[in-house]
Amino acid sequence: MKLSDYERSRNPRGMHGWGDVWDRYDAWYEKLVQMKLGWIKILDYGGNQRHAAQRFRELGIMPVIRLYRGEPNPGTLPQSHLSILKEYVDQGITRWFEVNNEPNLDGEWKQGYKGIVQHGAPEIVMPNWLDDAEAVIERGGYPALPALATSGHDERHGSITTYQGYFRWLAENAFDRAKAVFENGAWIAIHPYFANHFYRDADGEWHFEYPDDPICQADDPGRTIFDDDVSLMCGEVPQTLLRQYFGLEVPLIGTEGGPWVPRTGQVIQQDNRYPGYDLQWHADATVAMFEWIAVKAPPYFFGHCVWLLDGYYPGGKAVPAVKMLRDTEPVLRPKFDEEEEVEGHYRSHYFLFPQGISWDWYEAASNYLMHFGVTLGQSHDDAGVVHGDLGHTITAINLADDVLEALGKFDATLDVIRADTPEALKELLDARVEADARFGCLRPSLQPRLRPRGASAPEGGPSGPKG
Repeated sequence: MKLSDYERSRNPRGMHGWGDVWDRYDAWYEKLVQMKLGWIKILDYGGNQRHAAQRFRELGIMPVIRLYRGEPNPGTLPQSHLSILKEYVDQGITRWFEVNNEPNLDGEWKQGYKGIVQHGAPEIVMPNWLDDAEAVIERGGYPALPALATSGHDERHGSITTYQGYFRWLAENAFDRAKAVFENGAWIAIHPYFANHFYRDADGEWHFEYPDDPICQADDPGRTIFDDDVSLMCGEVPQTLLRQYFGLEVPLIGTEGGPWVPRTGQVIQQDNRYPGYDLQWHADATVAMFEWIAVKAPPYFFGHCVWLLDGYYPGGKAVPAVKMLRDTEPVLRPKFDEEEEVEGHYRSHYFLFPQGISWDWYEAASNYLMHFGVTLGQSHDDAGVVHGDLGHTITAINLADDVLEALGKFDATLDVIRADTPEALKELLDARVEADARFGCLRPSLQPRLRPRGASAPEGGPSGPKG
């Protein structure tokens, strides 16, 4: 598989969901949508979060599912987990799965192994991972190489040493199997906890490239990621080893990590060479980090799910980073050249809601959005981005006339829908789904008004939320 073959969100913003596998998301969909996320990491045990994952996918957020097992090492996925995985894939919810977690730490091992295992025990973990990875691929999923806790060359847990042992074992003991897995859907999960190894320089430029940034190189010239991987770029260690041993590159996704969220009044500064940061600086850095990934990270760095939803809403109250994410538009990762070729001849489609619309309107549209795979948002500028060579349509829901007039500047057809209530919108859109008619249903009483680019907005008619 090429990087362009993987289903993905081009929006690198991500969040690790609840740390407790049993916590529910029912009251949280709207909050996470407002943060304009592209990815969400979810712990699932026996399918208990399948509904939540489906809702997120319907809302344009790509789920990454950790098939949860407490103390997973040694061991492989039980049949029950594999059955749930297949349902996730068959129902179009996601293909992204984690089958293990931080095997370089004692906490991920069963009794009898804790305190004994050295550097992630490649002779135990890698054979089990290959079995799981092949089973995931057989069912249409993408299996992750287990993420490690970033810990450099720590005496027993070091992540760099562990990765080196894992790839050496794969190359020496299972080269063909490993190569086939990495060629057919495997990816690398990473946990970029990077302390305060970031800063904004005097020119206003952000630096997240530790240890290649000017501060580190001035202090310790020649230091590389293979010396210290407490970095946003920690994934360069396994990716480089994969390239060296197998000649391949696969996607990297952060499924934990980011700058720790400070407590009120706290300044975090683990490394005195770098500035410390408080809650407000954390907010600035969080937005800047996602933009840096979008613009400056290698193309295989798809996104990063920061740790942890609980931490971004301590006691149910949002930290400043949440507001900054709400108030800024995400910067998207560039398309691959191959994606332009693969897309071929088709019409692109954007579903545009008014700014600040309530959650029940999203619920009303979910069946339509899932059925047709429509891009969803509240950004007028994003709505006008044309990427289909057969044209572009903007489905505009209850937009004010001045907004519709502004959309006229785009080379797009407007599909204007007005509905008094979410229930009326759902009825209209569900009729389109039933008729398999993306841009118009067969029931005249529900037929939306279509307006070509440049035409004046219609007068009168039912009104809904304006924005």
